[in-house]
Amino acid sequence: MAVPFRGRGLLTEAAHAVVEFGFDSAPAGLGLVRIEWHAYAGNVASARVARRVGFHFEGTLRLGAAGRNGREDDWVAGMLVGDREKSPAWSILP
Repeated sequence: MAVPFRGRGLLTEAAHAVVEFGFDSAPAGLGLVRIEWHAYAGNVASARVARRVGFHFEGTLRLGAAGRNGREDDWVAGMLVGDREKSPAWSILP
């Protein structure tokens, strides 16, 4: 996100909307039972958004993502349709 727009909660709000659409039943939504979040390991800002939305941190996929300079570690979190409460603490975040 462009620097002037960071820190306003816009990505958190958008992520909540995407999760709701994903879990809502058709035809209003997709009727999913699981949604995954992925980010390059070290992307703390993205991890904080995912945690606020309710994702549960599941681990690091070693060299699990294609990056600009080759393979990079990938953080993964998941949310099940019944997980719409605040997620537990994430070991990767302060």
